[in-house]
Order: sequence, then structure tokens, then C-alpha cells
Amino acid sequence: MPVAEIEITPTGGPLGAVVAGLDVSAGLDGSQVDAIRQAWLDHIVLIFRGQDLTQRDLIAFGQNFGTLHRTEGLAYGGKPDGTPPEIEIISNQPEDSVPEGARPSDEAVWHTDMSMFERPASASVLYAVEVPLEHGITRFANLYSALETLPVDLLEAVRGRRSIHDAAYTAMHEVRAGYEPPEEASKSPGWRHPVIRTHPETGREALFLGRMGYGYIEGYSVEESDRLLARLWTHMTKPEFVYGHSWRIGDVVMWDNRCCTHMRDAFDKSIRRRLLRVSVEGEVPYYAPTAPAMMQ
Repeated sequence: MPVAEIEITPTGGPLGAVVAGLDVSAGLDGSQVDAIRQAWLDHIVLIFRGQDLTQRDLIAFGQNFGTLHRTEGLAYGGKPDGTPPEIEIISNQPEDSVPEGARPSDEAVWHTDMSMFERPASASVLYAVEVPLEHGITRFANLYSALETLPVDLLEAVRGRRSIHDAAYTAMHEVRAGYEPPEEASKSPGWRHPVIRTHPETGREALFLGRMGYGYIEGYSVEESDRLLARLWTHMTKPEFVYGHSWRIGDVVMWDNRCCTHMRDAFDKSIRRRLLRVSVEGEVPYYAPTAPAMMQ
């Protein structure tokens, strides 16, 4: 799909495409924004290689796609004084003011960004400042495809149900600052969203869960909910739905949280790894099977 100098090449996997011929730091015109948005809707994950961005450049890029979340007060750890509120620093380095307990190198479980809020992130945009090659691979799962192949009995068990997107725990199984472990999953803090959601721009349906190992599906006992959630996560993260991204310095990766989930492989904690992220505030999730697409 060429627009001016832009070239979009699918990864060949179940989702993802590489965007070439674009200097993100130079700003985007209207036709470029439209082309990127359409490619994002088509491919779910977009990769821009070889970028050289300031924090303000990253913020400006994200703002092309909506209002950005402000991360101060969200208890994701610290960041240096003067860091813009829209920037989250994903780092294992003490100079970034990230507390020792928030500098993970262990595997991050499958999760959806900012889903514990009423209006979860639509887009996440992650920029690689310092990354080790072939370490800390990030994997993305196509939740359109996962829903389309869901066993009938499981589909009927979750259709029209809502689940809690737990806010008390991080993707590294740690209790988030400012929270206490809930007595049981059905009492967890966090917003309740439909297990199957309608994408507001494509009109397609996708599975939508918060964090693997947590959550609760309304209308079931905790034990029944746990069994259903375990089956859902096992199905939706099958290899045939997953693309694994090997990071390079200068990569910008943008993904659609409304129809994919992601996780990060473990890496040696002695290896330096530093990325910057902005998140675009999305819509209140809903389920309307016959809803027409707003954008094709």
C-alpha cells in the first residue's frame, strides 16, 4: 500500500507488518496518518525500523492517533524528574528512577495494556532506545483469529459475559504499588469489560482479556471462571496466532490492544534494556455483534 514513499510489507505471520520509507521524527501529514491507521487496522501490529526519536517526537507520533494516557500516579514505577507525563519508561536501569522491584527481567505474562481502566488503551507505541539483540522478544497474539477458531462450547460459555481486568497485579505477578492482594478473584479491583468485544473501527469481534492468570468472568463461581479463563488463554496464545518481534535499537512498534494481547520473553538481568512507551486512550469496550464498521 504505497502512499508517497511509504511501503507496508506484511511479516508473513498471523499479524504484523513492517512500515518502510518513513521518518517518524519528521512528523506526519494527513495522508500518511490515514495510511498508517489503515495498515494498523489491517495488520494489528506495525513495525517502523531505524527511527531516532526524542521523547517529544514519540509523543507527537502517538497523538496522531488520539489522546495519550498520562502515566503519573499509575504506580508503574518511577521515572526521572522532567519526564513528560505521557511517557512511560520500560527499563531495568536504576538511572531511570525505576525502583529495584520494578526492573523486571523475568518473563512478562500475556496481557493487554491499560485494560483495567474504563477506557483501555487502543494503541500502544513502544520505542527501543537500548535493547539486546535476540533477548526480550515480544510476542503478539491475533485475537480475531483466536475468536474465529474458539471451540463452540467455550464460545457459548463466554458470549455476552464480562470479566474483571485485574488492577492489583503487574504483568510480572507483583502486587502493584497502592494495592492489596484481593481476597478472591471475584473481588479484584479493575474495570469489567466484555470477554468478546466489537472493534469500534473494523466492526470485527475479538477476544478481550486483561492478564493471564488473573481476572474473573461474571456469573460463574471462581473455580468455574478460573477453568474458563485457563482454556481461553491456552487457546488464544497458540503458536498459530502469534508473531514474535526481535527488537533492534531504533524500532518503533505500534499495536492494537483491542484485538491482540502480548507478552515478553525473559532475559538476563545483567543485560541493559530500555524502551519508551506512549499509550493512546481508547473507547469504552462494548459487544454488539451486528455493529457496522466505522472504518474500512
